[in-house]
Parts: sequence; C-alpha cells; structure tokens
Amino acid sequence: MSIALRDWHKSDKSTVFSANGHVLVAMEPSWKQADAFPVIARLIEAAYQEQPRFIKADEIAERLLLDSEGRAIVEAAHVEQQDQSLEWLASNMVSWFSQRITVGESDWAHAFERKKEEGLWAYKPVPPVG
Repeated sequence: MSIALRDWHKSDKSTVFSANGHVLVAMEPSWKQADAFPVIARLIEAAYQEQPRFIKADEIAERLLLDSEGRAIVEAAHVEQQDQSLEWLASNMVSWFSQRITVGESDWAHAFERKKEEGLWAYKPVPPVG
C-alpha cells in the first residue's frame, strides 16, 4: 500500500492517506510551522552573517538544537514524539521548511536563494534590493 503524507497548513493538521484516499491517521502536529519557521529563517541569516555561503539543511538542523528558542520548540515536539530523537525532529522541521518552499506555500520563499548541495537543500538570504 502506498502512503502519502499531506499537511494541511491552514488547520495545522497532518493526515496520512492510503493510496485510494482513505484517511489512515489524522493527528495534531507536535509542533507548529508558524513557530519553527521564523527561527529557522533567523538561523540561516545568522549563519550567513558568520560566513557568507549557502547553509545546508543539516547545519540548519544542528543550529536549531544549539539555539535556545529553537531547542525549546524541538524539545516541546519531543514530548509528543518521544520515539523520535531531538536530531530527527530538528531535521524534520528543516525538511518541512524546505517542502513548503518547494510546493510554493511558504512566505519564506522570497527571502532565500536555495540550491542542492550534496543532495541537501542549502540556503542563503536574498540580497536586499536597493
């Protein structure tokens, strides 16, 4: 059976569907994109200020765990998803950040250039116009 994960961003619900469209699981997410994405964006900008380059997704996830606000979001998600490591949850948050840009459903798409590096998305801030 093929399973596809779909995220209903506006309702902040995650639903897993079977190949024939039947709902298998509907649950409240353990974290909110509106909380995590601004932190992820801030961390990309900070990393770029330290060293101007594309910042890879794995580094962003590491920085999320080192940042007090980011770690608090990841730890709160871990309470709901104790079977997942903090590292997995941080990486998952960065993956959702990227996925939302890919499908054109992110307010952050205009703020960052991105490209694939070693199979991972990497980001850098778009230079200000002016």
